[in-house]
Amino acid sequence: MPTVMKISPQGQIRIPEKIMNALGITKGDYVEVDVKDSDIILKPRKLIDPSQGWYWTKEWQKMEARVDDELKEGDVSPEFKTAEDGLKWLKK
Repeated sequence: MPTVMKISPQGQIRIPEKIMNALGITKGDYVEVDVKDSDIILKPRKLIDPSQGWYWTKEWQKMEARVDDELKEGDVSPEFKTAEDGLKWLKK
């Protein structure tokens, strides 16, 4: 069922929470606005490519920070001349 929204004096509308939840958008997200015939079309848009979203998860960023700390502390493996040498080192 359509939802009626009032346009504010600043030209803004408020998207109801139930619609935001249905679309998977939250405060601060972006929407693309288009006009087709006499209709206004709003489409949720993420600035991060969805296929790359995993990189920006809290868990991944926590691991990235840990690796940065390890690099600062010099806690890295030696250089290996062959992949086999690297595998041997990892198995120790």
